[in-house]
Amino acid sequence: MCRYARKTYKSHYTCFKCRKSFKQTDTYDILSRIEKEKIYHQPDGTIRDVGDVFTKAKKEELDALTEEIRARKIKCPECGSLMADLGWDFKAPKKTAVKEWKIVEGLFVIGRCFHSCGCDGIGYVPQNPKDYEEYLKNTLEEYKSNVLSGQSQTVTEFPGKREYIQFWTRKVSDVKAEIIRQKFEKA
Repeated sequence: MCRYARKTYKSHYTCFKCRKSFKQTDTYDILSRIEKEKIYHQPDGTIRDVGDVFTKAKKEELDALTEEIRARKIKCPECGSLMADLGWDFKAPKKTAVKEWKIVEGLFVIGRCFHSCGCDGIGYVPQNPKDYEEYLKNTLEEYKSNVLSGQSQTVTEFPGKREYIQFWTRKVSDVKAEIIRQKFEKA
């Protein structure tokens, strides 16, 4: 069973500027807590309103609160910059490990975060610039392969072809930009 299934965990929010990580309650957990407070589940599986919770005014209030929680931005307590949600499994490098922080920031830029169900862990994380360069090149080839596989199918075979190709093309661009940003390859 997934280790995150029975207990709520806090997500790691990271400030790349200060090279610090702080834990915050996940949006999903906040919403689940609010929902549990507002709804009573009967033993037979039916749901019954508790008190006047679901009057029209209360429902609108709950919807507004939900949107506010989903749109929340976590700011660094030190510098005030927006923090990145790197997930439950993130383990921050030491503050003095500048190269490792640069790698973590690069992984975030290309869309890699440390969210998992806890069963298999987060997978491979490069530890030094040479490994990171190799990781980016392999990732770029994998993403290009995904674009080609989408292009080789017809729209009748794959109705979501256009969105699929656009998604992987954006990912290819992100990885190329990161390779240039890390100065592994000149533009």
